[in-house]
Amino acid sequence: MKIIFWISIFSLFYVYFIYPFLLAIISKLFPKLWDKADDNFSPPVSFIIPTYNEEKVINDKLKNTLSLDYSAPIEIIVADDYSSDHTKDIVTNFDIKNYPNRNIVLKSFSTRQGKMGVLNSVIPYAKNNFIILTDANSFFKSDAIKKLIRNFKNPNIGCVGGTKSIITKDQMTNTDNIGINEGFYWKFENFIKQKESILGSTFVDGSIYAIKKEIYPFPASDRIIMDDFAVSLGVINKNYRVVFESEAISYEGVSKGSFEEFRRKIRILRGALTSIKVYPIKKIIFQLFSHKILRWISGIFMITLFISNIFIAEIFYRTLLIFQIIFYGLTFIGFILEYNGRSRSKKTMPNIFYIPYYFCLTSWAQLIGFVRYSGGKNPAWDKLERNV
Repeated sequence: MKIIFWISIFSLFYVYFIYPFLLAIISKLFPKLWDKADDNFSPPVSFIIPTYNEEKVINDKLKNTLSLDYSAPIEIIVADDYSSDHTKDIVTNFDIKNYPNRNIVLKSFSTRQGKMGVLNSVIPYAKNNFIILTDANSFFKSDAIKKLIRNFKNPNIGCVGGTKSIITKDQMTNTDNIGINEGFYWKFENFIKQKESILGSTFVDGSIYAIKKEIYPFPASDRIIMDDFAVSLGVINKNYRVVFESEAISYEGVSKGSFEEFRRKIRILRGALTSIKVYPIKKIIFQLFSHKILRWISGIFMITLFISNIFIAEIFYRTLLIFQIIFYGLTFIGFILEYNGRSRSKKTMPNIFYIPYYFCLTSWAQLIGFVRYSGGKNPAWDKLERNV
């Protein structure tokens, strides 16, 4: 049991402490830095927004996109995946006369294609070589395009991801007057992505990333739902770099509750595993294994750590067991607060409950996603309800 205990605790410690430390050291010793262009580098871009029943946010999304601080022409392609609400009507009737150098194109489908299928179908229609990919519920800071595009000065960079920040509904009204409002999890993620980029490549987030049209990998649309992860792997396998730009910021509203977030994380994990199956691991094995795979199965290590700890009677291990019981007790209280509707986010739940609750929610959702993926059923593109 001691062997199981120490393997479990080392694996968890490696994911959240040793790996970030190694990244910080290795990226300092062997940096692969890249030059960035100044803000005068502003080629025309195509902005692709996949939609499925986005009538609540698409009008604001179009306004946000059209008003971005970018001097060159912007082509906006709304790719609608057979919405059953008024999304297409809102796009068709949107007035763009006050937005020079901007145009909106609606590409709609008569049957469901899935997000990956929608992107694969509309990418060839984009007029420009630089493509911005985003979600309908993600709102960019005014200079986000400039910050993304400047990284393409280096010809070896094929894809650039930005920073996703989760904010409240009230803050969505003016994204330029708020700071980076992510919690510890997103700060941790952004640190990892920044250091991985310096080492070579990282993985982008689907809410904000840019790619060169000629190297878009066209992942298999019938098997993949996680476009960002699949595109990242595809670009890397084409011998281009995928890097992180911390100053290119998009904002999303908080989810309506952690149960919605739990469902989303299950789906993310299953989609990511499918992407790895489609794109066999050829490069950045160190980042993929340490950043993704070990974290995805951290729920297994949490279970084996707790169970093995129960069967070890020595005082040192008993003390650690008490700490685990306290940790899961705080997690349970966080669950009760969420279930009773008394706390819908970190803003109202004390950190002493929120941190262990969110950590366990994420780890166990990923474990369930891993189990369901093993069962062979692929999830469909679905919507996560957010407070926007």
